[in-house]
Amino acid sequence: MSVRRGVSVLCCAVGLMGCGATVPPGAVGVTTSWGRTQDWTYPEGFHFISPFAAVYPLSIRTETYQMGESGAATTPHDEDVDALTRDQLAVGIGVSIQFHLRGSAAVSVFRLLGPEYATSVIHPIVRTAVRDAASSFAAMELVDEREAFQLRMESLVRNGVAGLLASREIDAGAIVVDNVLLLNIDLPDSLDEAIADVQRERQFTAQREQALRTAGAEAARLRTEAEGQAAALVIAAQAQADANQLVSASLNDDVLHLREIEASRALLESPNDHIMIVPAGQPLTLLASAPSTGR
Repeated sequence: MSVRRGVSVLCCAVGLMGCGATVPPGAVGVTTSWGRTQDWTYPEGFHFISPFAAVYPLSIRTETYQMGESGAATTPHDEDVDALTRDQLAVGIGVSIQFHLRGSAAVSVFRLLGPEYATSVIHPIVRTAVRDAASSFAAMELVDEREAFQLRMESLVRNGVAGLLASREIDAGAIVVDNVLLLNIDLPDSLDEAIADVQRERQFTAQREQALRTAGAEAARLRTEAEGQAAALVIAAQAQADANQLVSASLNDDVLHLREIEASRALLESPNDHIMIVPAGQPLTLLASAPSTGR
């Protein structure tokens, strides 16, 4: 009996193990039973399921798909997208797209697009969007208007995903495009050289403009300094002229005669010998002075 009981327990354990499924972290489990997709999902963790059911985990984390340049070992990546520009030049474009699946829409996406929807749906949309965006720009514009080109790609990717979901009657927010990044633009060698020449010319022009701005600033400084010095000279000359005018206005005949008398008196009162020089034609005025008392 004990052997039979042990076998029964082992069979039950094996049966229970066969009826379990584990949903990894960052995913939801979509269940199919008898060939039909069920309307519910399992959260991450271990779950007991029917022996006739299967659980397919779908990631709801942000996924990265990269085309061109080397990505991380866990990141899928392809070759650059080959595209034709508006001026019919072949270029290689590397892009990276980040997107995620909304958990509540996992059943609809699984049922109508399949578990490998990223490879079968998202990636072709991205490639088409890159080519369509490149066809709107000339090759030189891809470099000069890099940001506008990236925005154009991102808009086309979002519209492409939304249009696909709408065509399959899936909620437009089921797959969220987080961003589309432009990684590199591989131009023809001849165009690379032409762009390098343009960039060198721009650099030379920028240096020349900077030199002109510097010279202009120095000239303005010198002009301001000269104007300041000239203004100071004008002010000083005007002040001297005003002073001379005041002196001239105060020197009438009476004042001049008084100054003459004062000078003559000072000379006569001096104990030294006196030599007086009288202008020709001018009267000599004699001043009486007290004799000096010397010892």
